[in-house]
Amino acid sequence: MQKTTQILLLLFLCVFSFFLVWKSGYRYQNEVENVENPENGENLNSFENGEVGKINKVEDICPLKNFVFVKTHKTGSSTMSNILLRHAENNKLNQLMGRYPTGTEYGDLSRHSYPPPPPEQHYNAFLMHADYNHQFLMSKLPPSTIFFTFTRDPVSRYISAFHFFKLDRYYDGSDFDNAVNLHMADNARYLISTDQCRHCGRTVNSVAHDLGFDFKGYVNTVDKDKFLGDFLAKLRREMDLVLISEYYDLSLVLFARRYCLTFDDISYLKSLESTTRPYVSQSTREKLRQFQYVDAVIYDFYNATFWELVNKEEGLLEEAEKFKEHNKMVHSKCVAGKQIGTYDTYQFILTEFGRTDFQCRAMCSRVLPFAHLIEKRNQGLRNDGPHQKDYLTLQDLYNIRYGQ
Repeated sequence: MQKTTQILLLLFLCVFSFFLVWKSGYRYQNEVENVENPENGENLNSFENGEVGKINKVEDICPLKNFVFVKTHKTGSSTMSNILLRHAENNKLNQLMGRYPTGTEYGDLSRHSYPPPPPEQHYNAFLMHADYNHQFLMSKLPPSTIFFTFTRDPVSRYISAFHFFKLDRYYDGSDFDNAVNLHMADNARYLISTDQCRHCGRTVNSVAHDLGFDFKGYVNTVDKDKFLGDFLAKLRREMDLVLISEYYDLSLVLFARRYCLTFDDISYLKSLESTTRPYVSQSTREKLRQFQYVDAVIYDFYNATFWELVNKEEGLLEEAEKFKEHNKMVHSKCVAGKQIGTYDTYQFILTEFGRTDFQCRAMCSRVLPFAHLIEKRNQGLRNDGPHQKDYLTLQDLYNIRYGQ
């Protein structure tokens, strides 16, 4: 009899546990559906809708003119920034930039001083790392400004960031996989009872951080599903397009279609590509996904919406294959080889043609020195200073902007 009672009790606990998991999943799905189908009938998945659809005229967005690239860490954003820096220079767009040498990490946007745009002109673009502040950016840019960003699988992004920022030095640097597990163990209470995370900056849930997620509010809230749902709804109102790093070329072609860009406009050389690939076990990868739950939710949500957009675009997959071939051609024309550069990443060596071609040298230039040159030119400075071989020079940027 006692054994039968124990079996029944165990069966009851299993059923009850299954019910709790089902309820949690069902409730979160409702939150996502509320983002896609809010009560007022507004369809937030549509490019033409509401605040997201504040740009509903082709002439407002084609070709790309007024934009904010919300730069997320270790998602291929430096490569995208290089594409956009070139686009801005080729089209004489005014970038919102601080005074030299502000660089690429802005943090709080309101604490910087920004040289004014030329007379009777306005700022057109912002594309550096910053604490995302939609209200501040809209106070500096036209109402027709579009916002877009990249997200990436949270596990591969964490591994890339942990390796790039050499965070294994704080743990057992002799074994990368072990160092990752020690890092997670060091932050066992993260997002359970605290929003504090040791050695986590630009690495753990960094996409959510770069998009302005309130981690302290999340930890303190009773209803975490609703908190996440509200955040996704806010992003859907403010972001015109979210691209996926795992499908980089496809993302670029989708972006080019939306904003009337050519294959040459979106051609690229990979920026900050690591020379090594650390090993991380499957069991560690599974734990990493749970460790970065907020980023995982964002990624899953936008990965689904990304493919909805792709499936609506006739011939996009075939066009992406054509772009890959075009980019290989550009690569062979510009690049003779590569060597190990800063941060244990590859640096390209240009061909003879590439060294005399603005676009090749612009693609080869990393974002930080590229940005510093624009800052100098915006302030009328002429002191170029030392620069990397095959990179752009300050005179190049004066030439393309003023023909001098």
